[in-house]
Amino acid sequence: MTRKHFMCTHTFVSQEAAKQFLDATLELTDRQIFEGLKTDRAEMLAHWRGEEEFFFCHWYAETDDDIFAALEGAGFNSLMHTLPNEMQLFLSAETLTDKTTRDYLNQP
Repeated sequence: MTRKHFMCTHTFVSQEAAKQFLDATLELTDRQIFEGLKTDRAEMLAHWRGEEEFFFCHWYAETDDDIFAALEGAGFNSLMHTLPNEMQLFLSAETLTDKTTRDYLNQP
């Protein structure tokens, strides 16, 4: 199955869940976090978290269920609510190709 890009909005189920997540990840390196959330069918590509209630992750996965499975495998799924949204258009300054938006939208 082909992988697709997803943007996920996350929020912790409680303050205690937020503390559990922080305790579990505080001593992990960025590499360990990304490796820990990579499966055969899904991987987290980017993570943004500030001081607000919501945080965001860019996932590359076959389905949204594969994202939930990766979070479950890491022990995080029960700590947060996750809303995955499939993105049909993904552009990155790191991978410029000079394609038009039409080209991107028409690619398989």
